[in-house]
Amino acid sequence: MRSPLCITASFVTVAFADNYTNPTSTYQSRPDLAAPALNISLNEASLVSPGYIFLAPYQISQSGPYIYDNGGNLVWSGFGVSGAANAHDFYVCDYHGSSNLCFFSGNQLEGYARGHGVVMDSTYKTITSVQSGGGQGPSDQHEFKVINDGESALVTIYTAVHYDLSAYNITGGQGWIEEGVFQDINITNGDVLFEWKSLDHVDPSASLVALNSTMVSGNGLTASTAWDYFHINAVDKNAEGDYLVSSRHTSCVYKISSVDGSVTWRLGGIDSTFTLEGFNFSSQHDARFVSENSTMIVISLFDNASDGTNTTAAYSSGMVIAIDNATNTAKLINQYIAPDGGLLSTSQGNTQILPNTNVFLGWGDNDNITEHTADGTPVFAATFAFTGALQYRSFKFNWTATPIDTPALYTYAKTTSASTVFYVSWNGATEVDIWRFYTSNSTTGSFNVLANTTKLGFETIYTAPAYQAWAFVEGVTANGTSLANSSLVGTFSPGPALVGQCGDTQCLMATGYGTAEAIKASKAGKSVLCEFWNLAVAALSLCFAVIC
Repeated sequence: MRSPLCITASFVTVAFADNYTNPTSTYQSRPDLAAPALNISLNEASLVSPGYIFLAPYQISQSGPYIYDNGGNLVWSGFGVSGAANAHDFYVCDYHGSSNLCFFSGNQLEGYARGHGVVMDSTYKTITSVQSGGGQGPSDQHEFKVINDGESALVTIYTAVHYDLSAYNITGGQGWIEEGVFQDINITNGDVLFEWKSLDHVDPSASLVALNSTMVSGNGLTASTAWDYFHINAVDKNAEGDYLVSSRHTSCVYKISSVDGSVTWRLGGIDSTFTLEGFNFSSQHDARFVSENSTMIVISLFDNASDGTNTTAAYSSGMVIAIDNATNTAKLINQYIAPDGGLLSTSQGNTQILPNTNVFLGWGDNDNITEHTADGTPVFAATFAFTGALQYRSFKFNWTATPIDTPALYTYAKTTSASTVFYVSWNGATEVDIWRFYTSNSTTGSFNVLANTTKLGFETIYTAPAYQAWAFVEGVTANGTSLANSSLVGTFSPGPALVGQCGDTQCLMATGYGTAEAIKASKAGKSVLCEFWNLAVAALSLCFAVIC
């Protein structure tokens, strides 16, 4: 057995990571976080709407819900909040008179997910969850929309159903079909207020996606590979209580009666109630009510224009559509196209109309986000630096939060006669304007204010000209209100063997264990401590070897 007191190692040095160009951003005060970095290619600051960007990337090293500011700086990492599951549909929701965070948390399957909805308050504490009911399986990622100030929530469910698919060339036995279901659920008691099932109202012959034709269509042969003829991907509710449902695989948007679940009208697909004048859409996502009166309904949606197999346009786009009930026609009011020639997103995506009439879009499997003025002019564009990242929907909202957690502080000095560098962050805090540093030469001594510095980005770095042994930091608002203090921390200074691989602001990161030559050199230069340890071991006749 080796004595842990006597092992020494030699390390290969590496360059510091550049948080602005590498796929992830890392932080000295929160080394557990590796947030996906945003590369901003367009930012017309005077035209971009205020607020924060809400994303839930997956297929990355730390999947989860994230908040960024307009400069691409991390505000909150929710990595771990959704456990081992992915998070989707991350947005600010109104719940019992206050702004809260809502998102779906679930396990990813082929084209859908299984999980539940989560509601968190402005301290990032989970206050409730929402499960599907009525004997259905767990809810799906495609919709978790809290409505009516938290009275209820709209959720989607994918249900495999025994089905006779003889008409679709499955004749060797019973087939399976995936039914699109949505529920309107009372959040307080879990009661299902309304339930709608696609097979009761939309025949499989309306599907434009044949069995076994795409990655998510299913072959209809087993429950786990049921034919996803409908693929429900959005549900909304208007003031009158009726619903709007988007079906990707029928390329159709349906208005649903809240009285009996019947289809009031269809927009798009093979049997549209309305004539689409001069435009079309297909494989769409995120259909929403915008406004409505007795003769005109305005909706928004994200037109994918492709499912990866069938394509109806050169690029995807956000759309605002006016539906005239009197003439049974639909017209394209506005269209929003990604800058630099557009993007074709074959899955996912959304269109959000902001309070100032700007429009914010998530581009699904392209992992881009953009903001446009009402006339379609792009004013903001960004993408993840992490290759292969996916996101279902992306949003922008105002948000105010003071976490239940406290600020994190790390302090470093190369030697006890050198300057001290302070690294401070507070994951999720939006109200800190100033960091106030307190220091002392001992844990029992008097702590005095060393300096005040303006908060910059997720992690603020401040350098004091002299060595500071102990410190804590206070988060302060612009008007001087104290929010919280960090824990007391001791300053890290490297020992004699490490100091040569350290600079004025931090040490280089180790990349491996020592070489044989390094171990040999270590043996030749054994420490007094190791000699003493060996003598003690020999005197006690212990039955193990000590390597020094």
